[in-house]
Amino acid sequence: MEQVLIWPSQFPLLLKGLVEDNGAFILDALEAWPECEVVKDEQGVISQVLPPIFYVAWLKPLDPFESCFFQHIDDYDEEQHLYVAQLLNHIEQAGISRDDLTVKLLGCLSQYSSIASQAKLQSKISFVDLLLKYEQFKTLCWLLPQGFVLSPAQTCELWLNGGQHSRDCLTPCYKEVLENMALTQAEAVKNLNEGRDCEGLLTLLCNEEERLQILDNALLEQVMSGAAKQSNMLSLIEKGARGLGADSAGKSAMMWIVEKGFVSAAKALKEFHCGISLDDLGRNLMHYAVLSNSRPMLELVEDMGVDPRLADASGCTPYRLATENQSVNSKKYLEKRGIIELSEQAKYQRIFRVYTLKALTVLFLPLQLVLFLDAERDNKLSMVILLSSCTLFIFALARLLKNRRLFPTTKLPLSLRFLGALSWVSIFIQAIFTVVMSLAVVTI
Repeated sequence: MEQVLIWPSQFPLLLKGLVEDNGAFILDALEAWPECEVVKDEQGVISQVLPPIFYVAWLKPLDPFESCFFQHIDDYDEEQHLYVAQLLNHIEQAGISRDDLTVKLLGCLSQYSSIASQAKLQSKISFVDLLLKYEQFKTLCWLLPQGFVLSPAQTCELWLNGGQHSRDCLTPCYKEVLENMALTQAEAVKNLNEGRDCEGLLTLLCNEEERLQILDNALLEQVMSGAAKQSNMLSLIEKGARGLGADSAGKSAMMWIVEKGFVSAAKALKEFHCGISLDDLGRNLMHYAVLSNSRPMLELVEDMGVDPRLADASGCTPYRLATENQSVNSKKYLEKRGIIELSEQAKYQRIFRVYTLKALTVLFLPLQLVLFLDAERDNKLSMVILLSSCTLFIFALARLLKNRRLFPTTKLPLSLRFLGALSWVSIFIQAIFTVVMSLAVVTI
């Protein structure tokens, strides 16, 4: 549906009055100005007349490629066309900037009609957005004390693009001109996450403690996003972010940074974090360092004094986490420092081997007893000594396997502990048999 903006035939007279500061011309033009209403014809074309301030900001109808909402059509006669063209040409040759000219024209117009009231007469196009689009920041700053308010997006755009003059104008009156303080803070944070310099605006809108918290939340949002950039993180850190913001699981921004392998950002935050920091899962920075699979990150976290053997709430240590996630570099790094663990399957196999050997030492006891009580066997002493030696060797081998560094330290079932005690009893009794048999042979 076509939208047409009509340029009233009264605008050249209004422009002439504003340039010449002629109140009669201005009043005549304002009194004859058409109603600012929307009209739809039979072909569905919608035509509209806006308040005079919009035409003052534009000065002349826009070409079709310049306008994105209205098609501009004027109602001028030939003489009016000629006057406007000559006037604009004269202004251009005089070197007057568009911004300065708009301030002058609106200043003159404000003596006869309220600028703020005109801006509120329609809602399809924002006068503030129009000024921002054409970078007329001086005009906008001049309008702020006259009842204009800025949306969060408009505030940030003025702060970022308007230069120091705009910031100086906004600072003393920001409480009156901001549409929503909280939403403006959120918009400033969004711009910070995109790498734009809104730190000064945040400093203006909140106290130091709130500013640091906002920066921390911005850093957390940045590192959790799918398009996280280390340069943006470093910028936030330089502005005061400390990486203390945490997600719903208690995982801090520092932990996210470590997990994603942003070494430079982690180094910049190192002084704000201790080695015992845990999230709600009981994981420390080393758990997340192994997930990064980055040797520089592992070295950095190790230098912070983080415990590389700490198990989380589910009993998972950094080494086991590295194994489960196939983080080869992390696993090798920990193994070189003597940090190694067995899988559940390997733990079961080691326990099975040790207690199978202890079971054999227990099973040799009845055989030893039979030999000891057999009075008719000629080589009983040699058989007893042989069985005792085998039992002792098997028991020593079981003890050797159990004392190795990687043997599981988990609490064993009562049955296995009872079997271990029986193996000691078996060794003791078989030793007695051997001694008795040896003494018997000697005394014969």
